[in-house]
Amino acid sequence: MESSPASTGLRPAEVADLDWDGERARDLSERMLAIWVELLERLDELPATRAEPAGEVARAMAFEIPGQPMPPAEIDRLMRRLVFDHSAYTGHPGFLAYVSGAGTVPGAAADLLASGLNPNSGGWTLSPAATELELHLMGWLAERFGLPEGSGGLMTSGGATSNLTALKVARDSLGGGDIRREGIGGRQLAVYSSAECHASVSDATDLLGLGSGAVRSIGTDERLRMRTDLLREALDRDIAAGVTPIAVVGSAGTTGTGAIDPLEEIADICAERGIWYHVDAAYGGAGVLAPDLRPLFAGIERADSITFDPHKWLYTPQPSASLLVRDPNLLSRSFSVHAAYVHEDRDLTGAGQNIGELGPTWSRPFMALKVWMSLAAHGVDAYARRISHDVELARYLDAETERREELESMAPVTLSIACFRYVPAGLADGEGRDEYLDALNERLMGEIRRAGPSFPSNAEIGGRYCLRACIVNFRTEADDLDTLLDTTVALGRTLDAELRPAHL
Repeated sequence: MESSPASTGLRPAEVADLDWDGERARDLSERMLAIWVELLERLDELPATRAEPAGEVARAMAFEIPGQPMPPAEIDRLMRRLVFDHSAYTGHPGFLAYVSGAGTVPGAAADLLASGLNPNSGGWTLSPAATELELHLMGWLAERFGLPEGSGGLMTSGGATSNLTALKVARDSLGGGDIRREGIGGRQLAVYSSAECHASVSDATDLLGLGSGAVRSIGTDERLRMRTDLLREALDRDIAAGVTPIAVVGSAGTTGTGAIDPLEEIADICAERGIWYHVDAAYGGAGVLAPDLRPLFAGIERADSITFDPHKWLYTPQPSASLLVRDPNLLSRSFSVHAAYVHEDRDLTGAGQNIGELGPTWSRPFMALKVWMSLAAHGVDAYARRISHDVELARYLDAETERREELESMAPVTLSIACFRYVPAGLADGEGRDEYLDALNERLMGEIRRAGPSFPSNAEIGGRYCLRACIVNFRTEADDLDTLLDTTVALGRTLDAELRPAHL
């Protein structure tokens, strides 16, 4: 064991190298602000993404980490390379790929302030204002979903963490015995979700010691919604076999197509059988803010817990997700632990709730500020208009695919996702047709991305590969969707001429 240096008994001299004054902080910050403003002004002219191989990006990002301070001008130069030469832009109007919001301008400003203040919102004494704003925001969001007074929750790093947290509460509440201390032992516990549900649900059961096989995948109807008759059959079958159902996960906007499960019917089943009802509204939940879309979510107010990610359809910067719970006391019961170094008598100190005791993360950034500031700076009414507009755009895109001879709609539009594929004119119905279309459209997606103006993603519907446009971007308009479709047809024709088998 190494010994520590012997004390000289002399008073140590100050070491202030890292303690910047306001002028030095302003110099570097204003350089970064200038890059950000330039990015906002140039987004339309930049490609949505770049077709650079990983190796090239890795070499470009191997920035020197110097022993002595790098001059601000050199940092500025490197950051311009990072931002303008090697990045993808989720805020680009042609970014239609994943459920990743554009990032609001007020949210970015909030992140600067939050990082400068640097609270740890896991502990109240480290973050009194940040904690109380987060708890207030969670109560406000819970009210928007129709949960009763007293409901609340916490911010999380993403929908996967929210789903994990909710299912742990369900496990601890309904799994039997002192499951936190003793584990699940030989118990067989099960969770039920539709075949279209997010993969994070099976990840959660794996992490909770139930195994990914504890998730029962329930079939869907023609609109890709969970079939409640099949849910009842699965529950009956498991109960007869001695398996304990602990939770049903309903989807309020699936990742693939935006389908919304029959939330009211699922709520009835969970109430009848005493099962935890969790709704994954990570993407679609923002729709409750739009009066014309709110009826689609009938029944969500009966949930025990709701996953909702503002960094998706509220467009706020990453990360800014949340978990809302009907009874927040159950969060504390499931996650609080005794640690002497953070123990305090709150009656004496006047301290409030440690949010770190409500979930799996103790050290937490001030995520709530970017969500509150975005809502405050834009206003809820503006959000409602834009969210409804995104759905109108998805419907427009779907109608255009039906109108154009070489495009085929692949799924009903419920929210702001439209799925389609390119089908060449004159393609025969011979053997291998669907397999060819799968391969053609997969190749086509890569070519569209390389072309630059549009950045779609893909989905698999009914076993068939298709292109997917997800509109969670307040800069996207109909012209951007026309560009996507025009590019799809033009590149599709070129690829088909090169790839089509002779028998088709």
